[in-house]
Amino acid sequence: MKKIRWLKRSRRTGKIILSCIVAFQALAFLPSPLPSKLQLMGVVQAAEPMVVSTWMWNPYAIDEGNTLEMLTERRVNRVYLFIDTDYPESYYSRFIREAKARGIAVHALSGAPNWVLPEHNKKMYDFIYWVKQYNSRVQPDERFAGIHLDVEPYVLPEWRNDPDAVMGLWMDTVSGFREEVKSDSDLTVGMDMPVWLEHFQVRDGYGGRTTLSDWFLRRMDQVTLMAYVDNADGIEESVRTELIEADQAGVPVLVAIDTVDSGEAGGSFYGKGQAAMSGELGSMISKVSGHASFRGYSIHDWDSWLKLGE
Repeated sequence: MKKIRWLKRSRRTGKIILSCIVAFQALAFLPSPLPSKLQLMGVVQAAEPMVVSTWMWNPYAIDEGNTLEMLTERRVNRVYLFIDTDYPESYYSRFIREAKARGIAVHALSGAPNWVLPEHNKKMYDFIYWVKQYNSRVQPDERFAGIHLDVEPYVLPEWRNDPDAVMGLWMDTVSGFREEVKSDSDLTVGMDMPVWLEHFQVRDGYGGRTTLSDWFLRRMDQVTLMAYVDNADGIEESVRTELIEADQAGVPVLVAIDTVDSGEAGGSFYGKGQAAMSGELGSMISKVSGHASFRGYSIHDWDSWLKLGE
């Protein structure tokens, strides 16, 4: 199956554009899960394992014989799996059933920068409909636990020409995403979010104004912060505002690092190895552990992570 490379290219292009707005940002990885925060918005919760997640942009990977064993070895307990509807439902159901037996939750993943544009917005609703229909036809232990949106419109030429207009379309898209998913399902809704959106002010819907990052956080069940930096200090600095906002909103967040060869100095752990990545992530976790909203980390992406040396 042909790899879905345009997603990675759009990601890299977007970060080049955004570097003019803010400094590079990122996160890191620890070799074993830690307890998550016990308190959220002042309410004591039972201890639960730290979320360790990864993106699988190439769904063919789930059919490779030792994928589940490798996920387990890396302490992964959540997978964002890109949905290619050319695959039969049985292809996904078998993997989800076996993953769930290992304590790994699988969330359906899709998205494209142009999904915010009116002429392409229908693709998002088609994706949501496919996931709902799939979940309605399979056994409970074969269902997706959530649905995860990756829409990054800042890589579009329309963003450069009229960022305010595209920002409005982005907000409409995210609102529509949540509304449609929640209309008749209990799927967890999540999204990937860059870590510079606090620089934009938008209407909060209650007569005031707030940051774009806060606006998105308050509409999701969970958010993954794309803090693509290769050192703990830079990671913590890049997510500082979002973690405070998430604390206040009561929304759990994951902090994500990159292992893809992005070609950007200081933006990825590509070529640096597992040990270096583990060390920086451990340091980062100690820096952000005081935030009740911090629930774990994500590694982008599975294919590149597997190629990372020691």
